[in-house]
Amino acid sequence: MTANYELRTANPELRTANCELRTANGGCRSAFSLIEVLVATALLVMIVGMIGFVFRQSSMSWDSGIRRAEGASRVRAVVGAIERDLRAAVDAREFGMTQSFSRNNLTFVALLEPENGKDDQRVPTRITYTGGTSVMRTAARLTCNGGSWSTGGGTDSSTLLEDDGNANISIRFDCVDPPDATPGGLPSYVTIYAELETKDEFSGLGVRSYGPDGQPNTRDDIVVE
Repeated sequence: MTANYELRTANPELRTANCELRTANGGCRSAFSLIEVLVATALLVMIVGMIGFVFRQSSMSWDSGIRRAEGASRVRAVVGAIERDLRAAVDAREFGMTQSFSRNNLTFVALLEPENGKDDQRVPTRITYTGGTSVMRTAARLTCNGGSWSTGGGTDSSTLLEDDGNANISIRFDCVDPPDATPGGLPSYVTIYAELETKDEFSGLGVRSYGPDGQPNTRDDIVVE
């Protein structure tokens, strides 16, 4: 009898343990509801989308910095080439030629080192720079025939700057004449202005969940923009 009594008292404890697994409505809960799954899925999609958005923005910022650095390097190279030629400039009227210095054009004569690097005598060269978004350099070597100079020593043309699709670069010049300058003479100095504008990209992120009904553009949709 004692053993039977212990068995009878153990059964209510088992029933109590089973009741603890039941919900307030009296039914056992064995899985998540459809609404809970949809909400969890929507939250997961939003979190993953936001993380991807952060990584994309970081990558775009890195690419933008690289483009700015490359653009600045190109500007330094162009300005350096113009500066070297201007430092060697002489009065073109001594060679019977004209010279001009304007906002988008520089035309002058410079005494440049020979291309072979062996001759100590510098070569008079008529140089033309065109400014703007595409910078061109034209160099024509001068030769003397019968006491007069002409551009008969060969002409070299090169593009120092052009649009590569990553940055907008513009070059212009500002020339200041000395107070007692004669028409057609050399300016006191030339200022080179360079404008650099990178082509940045911008993007946005939008996340939408159709909600429990699975239909778009309804009241139960979850939208994050």
